[in-house]
Amino acid sequence: MLLAGPSRPGVGFRSQVIALVDSETGLTGRSVWTDERGEQVFSELQGQGAADRNHITGKFLGGTGRYAGATGSYEFSWEWVMEAEDGTIQGRAIELKGRVLPSPTVPTK
Repeated sequence: MLLAGPSRPGVGFRSQVIALVDSETGLTGRSVWTDERGEQVFSELQGQGAADRNHITGKFLGGTGRYAGATGSYEFSWEWVMEAEDGTIQGRAIELKGRVLPSPTVPTK
């Protein structure tokens, strides 16, 4: 995931998610975003909707390095693209929007 454009850091992340999804309670999970320096941001996820397109909300729970103490939230819709034989799913996030605020005690670089 690359955050680029006006007011965005231009930082690339690899995002990994572990989530449980069922038709009655929706989606609940955790995510870790790792940047090119190996620093991470942690978040919790909640969602509901159809399997082919979900509306997901996330809440940042802090992180490591420059993301320690980070807070904020985000939301997006998920479009399924492909499921591998081992059960991993690759897809695309659309309409991503949100805000992350650094901890006031951690200097930003």
